Amino acid sequence: MITTAAGSADGWQPMPAPWVDPGYMKVFYIKSPNSNDRPAGVEVDTIVIHSTVIPTLERTTVAFQRPESQVSAHYSIGKDGSIVQNVSTFERAWHAGVSVDPQGRTNLNHFSIGIELVNLNDGKDPYPQAQLDALNAIITIMKRRFPIKQLVSHEYIATPYGRKNDPKAFPWDDLKVHGLPMFFGKPK
Repeated sequence: MITTAAGSADGWQPMPAPWVDPGYMKVFYIKSPNSNDRPAGVEVDTIVIHSTVIPTLERTTVAFQRPESQVSAHYSIGKDGSIVQNVSTFERAWHAGVSVDPQGRTNLNHFSIGIELVNLNDGKDPYPQAQLDALNAIITIMKRRFPIKQLVSHEYIATPYGRKNDPKAFPWDDLKVHGLPMFFGKPK
């Protein structure tokens, strides 16, 4: 079960100083300025899985706090299963960039939830079980909140193909429990 980290208030909070990861299945709510409203009438039905290429949850959160980065995601998950929510799921996070899904719909930021996994994306850095547990918990919650129809990799949806390659060496079999179509690797 995901819970709000001890000591954090309801709603958005500032970055902790000094930084301490929230802990397994606990959440800090640290709002990124890199978000905006979703288009009217859009239905959230896709989850995009990313790798941060940044080695820590703290540094990922800092990157998402900089307006000049123009990047965010709804959630970031540390190796220990710590979670930072950066953008409300009812808002549009800036995570997918130029993109097209398997059905040919463009601009996935409009209708997707972006989840970043702290990982160097070198194909060797592991995705620990605690991190996968937190990812599965978030997917389960999103399936209750929205009519989620597919899980996709950033690599699969980024255009032109080859612009992104994350998440490398991700254990997609761990997500089969959700019974959703999964699209990853090179688009066919």
